Amino acid sequence: MRFSRLIVIHFCLAATQVSAFQSISVSCRRASLSLHRHDGLASIEIARTGPSLPMASTSSDSTDTANGSVFSSEELQFLENTFADAVKDAQALKSTLLEQLPTMNPAIIMKLKQSLADPNETVQAVANALGSVLEAQLEQARDILKSLLDAGEIRKMDALIGKAARDGKLDAAFFSVLQMNLQNAAQEAAAAAEEGEASRVQVLQHVYTRCQEEVEKNVPPGIALLNKLLRTEIDSIRANQLKHYLCPQPNVITAPDGTEIQLEGEPRILVPPPLLVDAIGNAIKQIRTVEKAGGTDPASAANMVESVRQVAKEARIIIGENYGIESEALQEFEEGLQPVFRPDSPESVYIKGE
Repeated sequence: MRFSRLIVIHFCLAATQVSAFQSISVSCRRASLSLHRHDGLASIEIARTGPSLPMASTSSDSTDTANGSVFSSEELQFLENTFADAVKDAQALKSTLLEQLPTMNPAIIMKLKQSLADPNETVQAVANALGSVLEAQLEQARDILKSLLDAGEIRKMDALIGKAARDGKLDAAFFSVLQMNLQNAAQEAAAAAEEGEASRVQVLQHVYTRCQEEVEKNVPPGIALLNKLLRTEIDSIRANQLKHYLCPQPNVITAPDGTEIQLEGEPRILVPPPLLVDAIGNAIKQIRTVEKAGGTDPASAANMVESVRQVAKEARIIIGENYGIESEALQEFEEGLQPVFRPDSPESVYIKGE
């Protein structure tokens, strides 16, 4: 599995599942927890994840101000206005923080993670509360993954995944934990599993695929399709998926005797191409926003953008083949992606982020 594709999926989902984790890089430290083998599930060691310092330096907005803080005056005012009343009550502060996290600027979140000793008391309190909140979410995600791997057999695991999705527990924190476990497993793949056992990579990939499938049921169709395409490694399968979802479906059914029956009405399109354009644009903006905030380095961001660009190129070919080179559908698709991949200003959100 190419992890640049795996990582960029989180940015696609961020359009509907915005979380502090979209702007936080995670480092992995090994935990002593191991899971016993049950009916084909190999013994698996869970990698714990925890927030780390950003991999890339933040923009000029994060330089120290005259008051010794890394925050601009506007950012300090936002933090004071939002959290000042809750600072003296730890529980109220955490509750307010949880309410604000989904819409908080990623750059502010990154700066808060570096501000445990900030001279501003409000900032310092919010920074400490943020650390506690994120750690609690990661611990919960780790426990969810453990429960899935403890299921004992595949059907029970799949049922638990469905329940976790319905309960809203397959969030960005969960995928951060799962991603780090997948990376660890891939690095250790050279050490072959015992004969007859499912390898750690195989089990975690199954969990990853099933969780993605469940999440895709609850996001807009354009985002779900982009997500599906990014986690599909084989070119021919992606081409079939693009044709199936973006192009008109056959308006006929085949009877048992082999005769075809023409149905009334217009052929159905499962995902109109403009919805995929919107999903691609949102994914690129999310990637650039996190890069600007220091949550990833330029090389990683470029790899993620290239993964999305490749999907866009393949979609353009499929639309041209099925709608026609001169079709309005292809023209709209190309025009919609023009500002995404060829912005006319260096200040574009597709370069600078939001």
